Amino acid sequence: MDDHGQDFPAAVRAVLAEAGFGESALGAEGVHVVEHARGVMVGWMPRELRELPSRRRGPRRTRSGGRRDLPGLRHAFGLALAAAFRAAGFSVETRGDEWLLVVRPGSVSSPARPTA
Repeated sequence: MDDHGQDFPAAVRAVLAEAGFGESALGAEGVHVVEHARGVMVGWMPRELRELPSRRRGPRRTRSGGRRDLPGLRHAFGLALAAAFRAAGFSVETRGDEWLLVVRPGSVSSPARPTA
C-alpha cells in the first residue's frame, strides 16, 4: 500500500484513541483493528467476561465455570464505537455482532458482495 493507503487506518486508530479505546495486541482481549479491502474492521474480542456483581437474594449459588457473553454489553460497545466514528465523519457498517467496518472514503458498496 502507498502512504495514502496507510493514512486511513491511522485515522481510524486516532478516533479510537480519542474515544478512549486503545488497540489490543494480537491474540489479546480488547479492541482489534484489521485492514479490509473497503476500509478497516474494528471489533471487540473479549477473552472472558467476568461475572458482574448483582444483588443476591437467598443462599449463595454456585458459579458456573463457563464463559458468559453479554450480548447487551457487546451491542452497547458497538453503538459507542459507531457513534465515535460517525461523529468523526466516517461511514460505518455493522458486520455481525462483533465487527464494524469503517468504510474508506470513495469505496464502492455492492449489495451483491458477501459480508466479511
